[in-house]
This record gives sequence, structure tokens and C-alpha cells, in this order.
Amino acid sequence: MLKVYFSRRSRRAPAVMSADDIDRSKPPASWEHLAIKSGYTFYGRDKSKRATVLLRCHTCSELMSVHTHVLRTARAECTSCWLNALSSEAESAGLTLIGPDLTDSHRAHYLGVCGHTLNRQRGFIQRVGRGEVSLRCTDCLRERYAEMAENQGWSLLGKAINGKPNYRLFRHTCGFEQDVAICNLQSGRFTCNACAGNWASDPSAVYLFQFDFLDERTRLLKVGMSRNPASRLRHQLGLKDEVRAQILRVVTVASGKKALKAEKRLHGILRAVCPEFVVPNYELNWISVVSEIYRIEALPLISELLSDLEETLRSEQNPLPPKTNCASSRGLMQ
Repeated sequence: MLKVYFSRRSRRAPAVMSADDIDRSKPPASWEHLAIKSGYTFYGRDKSKRATVLLRCHTCSELMSVHTHVLRTARAECTSCWLNALSSEAESAGLTLIGPDLTDSHRAHYLGVCGHTLNRQRGFIQRVGRGEVSLRCTDCLRERYAEMAENQGWSLLGKAINGKPNYRLFRHTCGFEQDVAICNLQSGRFTCNACAGNWASDPSAVYLFQFDFLDERTRLLKVGMSRNPASRLRHQLGLKDEVRAQILRVVTVASGKKALKAEKRLHGILRAVCPEFVVPNYELNWISVVSEIYRIEALPLISELLSDLEETLRSEQNPLPPKTNCASSRGLMQ
């Protein structure tokens, strides 16, 4: 049995033929010459389809089934060589070729290292293999978005209603569905339009950040308020590469209004007690803010103020019972 390839545009998979189905009689001399000119050796004719000839490729030694009209007027592309090229390009991109796309000759199906099936254009896979672009698995990306949403009390539903490619449709735990930008999902800076209030009434926090420069000589602090301190640190401060940042402390406050009031009071105390520790704005060319930055020497005082704030908030949540009037109590007991 002989394995025979067909034109990739015919959408036919390789088949097997018996030697009895092939006419090996000598063809016209012009056919042999045309086959050699196209990179093949004339092998025979298909007995069931007299207008079809079989050619053996000089590169891969596989058989190709070609119409005589193609042999006379064009150069037949070897499907086996084409599949080998697709497989080699896939390996260069870190993928495994599954097979060509039967509906689009420019695309193919690939198996990623993650185990998911990808459908990509051949030109894109070639660019990935050359290191010009990076490959992203759509299924892995969807799973990552779903996990990020779940951690914030949402569930991923699918494509956005507004049709924008950088949005997705999510459902909140309350049941409300809305489109959310991927950048906001990653930063956590979004709320449910149905059940969320405004920043003044939503829970917030007073934070303390520390910044360490690569020269290991400069260490600075920042005090502020935010509903999401981690997102504030990662996505809003615009830190330069030579700065390393960390969250030292977060004090949760019941509302944004109370957090803002506590923050302003803290800044007022710091400016009044230790103005020499306030970093002037002309030194803040490494961050996208112009104030609220202090030198590391202010850390003990800031820590003490934050501890006082926590104690105050704790006492507000658990107020002491009112003092009783001993005289009144004795009178009542009599």
C-alpha cells in the first residue's frame, strides 16, 4: 500500500492506494519533463481517475496526486513538505501541530504546552518562532480572568455586551451583570453598579508604603488612603524601575469619609511635629505624586499614629458601657 497526498486546497487527508490501482505505463515524454521541472519524478496514473497522475517529491520522497492540468500549467505544491514545514514551525514556537484548518488554508490547529488547542495563522506562528511576538493561549487567559474575578466576588460570563475586545461580561455575587475593563479587573478598581455606594461610604483604608531605591541609600515612606491599597501601589503611583515598593501597614476604616479625615489629621501632625522629614516635591521625580512622602526617620512616629488610629477605631466599634450614677443606683435599690 502506498501513501498518497492530495493538494492542501482539496481539504482531503492523505490516503493509501494499492499498487494495482496505479498505471505504471510510460507517460508522454513532456509529462516526465514537466514533473522533473517542478521537483518531482513521474510515478504513474490513477486508474480510477485517468486525468490524475502521481508524482514523487524529490525533497520528501512522498507521492502527490495531481491533476494533469495542474502538471501542464502550474507547479504543484507538495502537501507533505507543507505539513513538515508547519510541524517544524510549530516546534520552533513551542507547539505541536495537530493538523491544518480544513476551512482556512492559512490557519492550523496546534497543541500548546498547557494542553489547550490553539487555532492560529501560519504567519503568526512563524513570527512566534522568530521571537518577534509572544504566544498567548486564549483558554489559559480566560481561566486567569475567571480566577481574578472569583477572588473579587465576581464570575466571568463571556464576551462584553458592548462588543469591545478589552472588556468582559461579569456577574456579581448580588446577581447583577455588567461589563468590566480587563485593566480594571487586574487592578481591582471597579465596583458593582447595582449594590456599591460611593467612595465616601464604601469601606476604605489608611496605608503606609515604603520605597527602597537600588542605590540602597534612599528609603522613603508614603501615607495615604485608598479603597484598595495594593492596587494603588501597583497601578497608580507610576514608580520608576529603580524603586522597590512594599506595603508596611494597612488600617481598615469603615468608610472613605472617615479614612480621609484620619489621613488629613495624620499629615497635619507629621508636618507640625517633624517638618524636616517631609520630602519636598522637587525631589519626587520618581513617582506620580507631589506630596505625602516622608523620610524613613519618620517611621516610628507614623507607626505610633497608626496604632492610635487602630485603637480609636476599635473603641468606636466596641464602646464601653456608660458609667452608672452610684447615688442614683443606691436610691433605686432602696
